[in-house]
Amino acid sequence: MTTSYRLQAIKDLRAQKKSDREAEAGALADARAEAEKAHQANMARIAEKEARIASGQPAPVAKPKPEPEPEPEVEAEVAEEPKSKPAAKKKTAKAKKSK
Repeated sequence: MTTSYRLQAIKDLRAQKKSDREAEAGALADARAEAEKAHQANMARIAEKEARIASGQPAPVAKPKPEPEPEPEVEAEVAEEPKSKPAAKKKTAKAKKSK
């Protein structure tokens, strides 16, 4: 015997799962469309390069990026390490005298 609140919980869970599956399918479709768009852009770039090679044009020379200026070295101040106190010596235990 199943009570009404259990049946309602099952119905709600099924509805939630259905909406989750729809959202996941939408996200997957968006990801695939984005990947296809990137693939098409890559294929266009390759086709352009192949056409340039077939026509005998020289490859474009990439301009070298200017290197950033090195930062001036800053001398780090050497902080003196605090001297630790010597460990206190332990007193030795005296042996008991036997009679």
